[in-house]
Amino acid sequence: MRELGKRLQTIVDYVNPDQRVADVGCDHAYVSMELAEKKNCTCIAMDIKEGPLAIAKENIWGERLDKKVETRLSDGLKELKAGEVDAIVIAGMGGHLITDILRDGTDKLRPGMQLVLSPQSDLRLVRYSLRKQNIFIEQETCLQDTGKWYFVLNCKVGIRLPLEVPDEVAKENMNYGTYLIEHPTEEFRAYLDWEAKGFDVLIKDLGKQKTPAARARRGSMVKQLEENRRIRELVG
Repeated sequence: MRELGKRLQTIVDYVNPDQRVADVGCDHAYVSMELAEKKNCTCIAMDIKEGPLAIAKENIWGERLDKKVETRLSDGLKELKAGEVDAIVIAGMGGHLITDILRDGTDKLRPGMQLVLSPQSDLRLVRYSLRKQNIFIEQETCLQDTGKWYFVLNCKVGIRLPLEVPDEVAKENMNYGTYLIEHPTEEFRAYLDWEAKGFDVLIKDLGKQKTPAARARRGSMVKQLEENRRIRELVG
């Protein structure tokens, strides 16, 4: 029995049906197989490592989904042809890597294309970089899965591409976005409370250090905590 967990299931739920999908960093191809079975998608399960890709291929053949899911060795989007897919899924990797993949693969993106992203770190950078590339976050889910917090972003590539967005525009709402503030959930509120406790502990620890670097970082953390509290008050 294939067990997706909350994060991967949320990714599957976001992907529109009847699409051609590139699943970048597919690992064991569970998302691709679920999309093929439940969303009538055809998928290219892509990974940079041969080991996970071999396991993915075994899983696909084992469930007789080889007509709808193919595997492809690829560093990011490099082996994807322009116009080959309607949607791209990138999950299970850090935000820096996701932004690099999208920046290096700009020629594979097209206006209106769906991107479903779930960065494991550096979410602020992801928000900023998406906006810089004229990619919009249309929906967002905050969730806890196996004791960790995750965000899943349902995005659409802007009509005007490429379009370099000014820095001041890209930096707006990069901490928390707008969707979860306008559509708050109990899990998002719980995340904000958890994050505030972490900021508070870190600020106290940094206050014990006397180096200029510690003082600068403490100042940054204080500002982030203030922003956290402002958003927490907004969402009730």
